[in-house]
Amino acid sequence: KQWYQRRVRAAGFNTVQTYIPWNQHEPVKGQVDFSGRKDLFSFLKLCSELNILVLLRPGPFIAAEFEFGGFPSWLLTESKTISFRTSEPVYLKNVLTWYSELLPMLVPYLYHNGGPVIGLQVENEYGSNPSCDKVYLQALTQHFRATLGNQILLYTVDGPGKHMLDCGTLPELYNTVDFGGGNITSHFDMQAKYNQGGPPVNTEFYPGWLSHWGSKFPSHSRTAVAKKLDEMLAYGASINMYMFHGGSNFGYTSGAKGNKDATNFAPHTTSYDYDAPLNEAGDTTLKYWDIREVNSKYVPVADVPKNSTKKSYGRVDMKYWGSILNESFISQCGSKTKNVHPLSLEENKQTNGVAVYSKDIEKSGTLMVGKVRDRAYLLLDRKLILTIKGKDSNVSIGLTPGRLEIIVLSDGHINTGHVHMDDPRNYMKGITEPVLYDSEPLLNWDVTLLPLDDMSCLQKTEQGSRDQPFLPGSVYIGQLAKTCDSTTDTFLDTTGWGKGVTYFQTINLGRHWPLAGPQLTLYAPGPFCGESDSKITVHMVEFEKPADHVTLTDESNLRGPIDPSQL
Repeated sequence: KQWYQRRVRAAGFNTVQTYIPWNQHEPVKGQVDFSGRKDLFSFLKLCSELNILVLLRPGPFIAAEFEFGGFPSWLLTESKTISFRTSEPVYLKNVLTWYSELLPMLVPYLYHNGGPVIGLQVENEYGSNPSCDKVYLQALTQHFRATLGNQILLYTVDGPGKHMLDCGTLPELYNTVDFGGGNITSHFDMQAKYNQGGPPVNTEFYPGWLSHWGSKFPSHSRTAVAKKLDEMLAYGASINMYMFHGGSNFGYTSGAKGNKDATNFAPHTTSYDYDAPLNEAGDTTLKYWDIREVNSKYVPVADVPKNSTKKSYGRVDMKYWGSILNESFISQCGSKTKNVHPLSLEENKQTNGVAVYSKDIEKSGTLMVGKVRDRAYLLLDRKLILTIKGKDSNVSIGLTPGRLEIIVLSDGHINTGHVHMDDPRNYMKGITEPVLYDSEPLLNWDVTLLPLDDMSCLQKTEQGSRDQPFLPGSVYIGQLAKTCDSTTDTFLDTTGWGKGVTYFQTINLGRHWPLAGPQLTLYAPGPFCGESDSKITVHMVEFEKPADHVTLTDESNLRGPIDPSQL
């Protein structure tokens, strides 16, 4: 119930809007999961308890800087000709099968059935998708209506441009717009042209913006946000603030922007703070108070709950455990398979994490790696010889005989909505093009699959020597004798480390990359502590630059130095 502290009502808002990411609820085809942190229905019940209305966005594409825009990665292997966000048969069949699972479960929570849900969004900014497939939009709409009935509001959202509204709307849906600035009269007049009456609605009013590794943390003027909000409310518009509270992309839920050949690949940070009115930890900002003051001119506001308590546990010394390449680690946290040609993560039934492609090289020659997504570390007899970045392709290097290992790390699937319509291999992770040796394909690979979703798998002790040369995929563990306090939050400061994945109480907090910046701290909410008497444990899987400690602090730092050359 920590969500209750997000202070929605206190600022004068009566409705929350949230996504239903398909890939979180059906990560494996046919296996639907609404347990634990994925429990949508407990969230909806809590909204009812708090007298807060809900707008749902079930996609199937949600964008949101979220991993693959909410699509499950297994869709990429359904067909070589699958075309996302169109009426292409394989894609559409899978979407409607998912909706046949999801939508009936939502019926009890609809407003006319006594629930909090007052509307559902069909697709997401579909007018920005060049396919402009109205057959697809109509198929989704018909499925919604057949399952949910005619009493519930179905709506769309698009930018306030003619082309976007031409392609993203249907006459039978209520069509809304989204924008952060500009002339509101012009924007709402454009919206009105695509509706038969009804109120002006800005479904995504932007008080902040998203952040990328290697780029400066974005900041939006609180004064400008408050002024534009006041202008829209005086106009009589309804506003949904995107984001009011962004939170964190825990685990591997942060996605990336980019085009199909990844030449402009830019992964999103783990934090989704968004410079929003409520920060990553759900605390009020000055922007929040400005917004609340504006809202108080139009609607009742309430007393604001105090910000949650933060705790500084101090320094945690990190000791070298071993390597993800060690048999001890693989036997606990990974699996092995064989590929004739190197297959992608998805073709090997894995979504994110790491894959290691290994092969004996029997003669001297030239290795050429066509394409890896998103970063590769080449080892020969356990010595690092080359790092390949995601923007690189057709990289060559001379080899002598030995054991070749290519460690490939995923930085998140692209969630830019308009690029998902061509060859699905363009969006897979791992090795996605042939590996050549003296211009001939290298065949018959040993492949180790390491999802690294959490560290609960790691039980056996294997303390290694810190004096040995660092290799990508080194594992470090730190422990404190202090009890983890589930009533307070903390931030894990990764300053001094390079690039990898961080775990708190074995839970995957997300990717760290202080070498690229700007994010230095990872948010660890109190409930992640687990049992009441749990001691503090931190795991790090590091690929580029180890340090000897992390710090558990009571302050967030998302505005550190940046180095775009790291990408």
